[in-house]
Amino acid sequence: MNRFDDNEYSDLIGELLHDTQYIEISNRGKMAGLRKHAEVLVRKILDIGSDYMLMLGQVKRNSNNSAINGAMESLDDELSNRLIEITRRINPLGSDGTHTQRTEEFSQVEIEHVEDAILDLYALIFIKYFMDIQVNLYSSPEVLRLFSLLPPVIRYKTWKYLFEKDKNNIQVVDRLCLAIIKRYDKEMAYKWLKDNAETIKAIPYPGRDEIDKYDSMHMVEVEPDVFRPVVTLNFDAYDNMYDLLLSKINDPRTSVNESGKMYKSFEEAVEHYKNYKKENIASTSSEEMATLCSLMDFVYLGRVAKSEIQN
Repeated sequence: MNRFDDNEYSDLIGELLHDTQYIEISNRGKMAGLRKHAEVLVRKILDIGSDYMLMLGQVKRNSNNSAINGAMESLDDELSNRLIEITRRINPLGSDGTHTQRTEEFSQVEIEHVEDAILDLYALIFIKYFMDIQVNLYSSPEVLRLFSLLPPVIRYKTWKYLFEKDKNNIQVVDRLCLAIIKRYDKEMAYKWLKDNAETIKAIPYPGRDEIDKYDSMHMVEVEPDVFRPVVTLNFDAYDNMYDLLLSKINDPRTSVNESGKMYKSFEEAVEHYKNYKKENIASTSSEEMATLCSLMDFVYLGRVAKSEIQN
């Protein structure tokens, strides 16, 4: 196929995850599998199907691979540079694991280095998505709720990148603050808030009309014919983003999944995702939601619930 097809690659993804995540295998074998998994993710990001060859070393400017050159044009320069940087962290070790020149075993540090880069590839999928939909204060609560069913590390990497790109985006800064709590803990969130205090205090605060528009998107029927806004950002209680975020860190409700208490990994999150999708997404209500559902389904391909993994 010319374009990437999830169904075509689902079995391969399942095999690669089985071999690298769910059974005991040598680090050499794991490294080779991780490299292949990274190639599949790059294919997904660039929308390159099986009709074309793709190797990680070809992911660069002025590549000798015409399919990669064409696909890179669909990304902006910043995302293209990010993709190149990630693949350069994977390719040397991944190639060593695939070929026979290196004879010494791979260390756990090297394995974790490549695994972290693969998480960056996962995050890049969603970075592109949120840039495409131009995530903002009025973005769909349904979209943001669905995205929250990914492991905290993916959410953290995604929001961190978007925050560095636009430090005035209220939705992004709020979601990054929550992701830090869930990826790390509240102590880390306090430190991040303090370190970025000047920037966060300078974020333009919504006016009355903007607050009313935001509240109207979060109306919930609390009793028959009685609707009230149930919001994650209580703008009326504060006059700046620093104090608002500080209150969210202090709020006991943000401790529910602090440090990933509910789920840290794909294997811990997959059942939460499947249950939420079954109970809440009978039919997608928008193109944005349909696209996100498709991406979420892709990243959970081949993932086995932690309770089902045989030790």
